Amino acid sequence: MALKKSLIAVCGTTGVGKSRFAVDLALSLPCGAKIINADAMQAYEGTDILTNKIPFSERNGVDHLLMSFKRPGEQYVVGEWVKDAVREVYSD
Repeated sequence: MALKKSLIAVCGTTGVGKSRFAVDLALSLPCGAKIINADAMQAYEGTDILTNKIPFSERNGVDHLLMSFKRPGEQYVVGEWVKDAVREVYSD
C-alpha cells in the first residue's frame, strides 16, 4: 500500500521571508509539519550567516531537516538530496 503525505513547497527569491512563513505555516497545520531544507548551501554546517539560515530561536520548535548536516568540502549532489528528503518524509 502506498503511503500518502501532503507536501507544500515554499519558493521564492533570497531574503523575502520564506523561512519565517514556512515556520508559521507549519505551526498552523494540525499534522505536526516539518520543514525540509532545499537550499543546497544550507545543508552545510557553519554557513549560517552566509546562507541566512533561520536561527534555532526562530524555528519555534518546528523540525528543520537536511540543514547543517554536511561538512564544508563534502560533496552533496541532488540525487543524494532526493533520497535523503524521501527518507525524511517517510521516516515516521
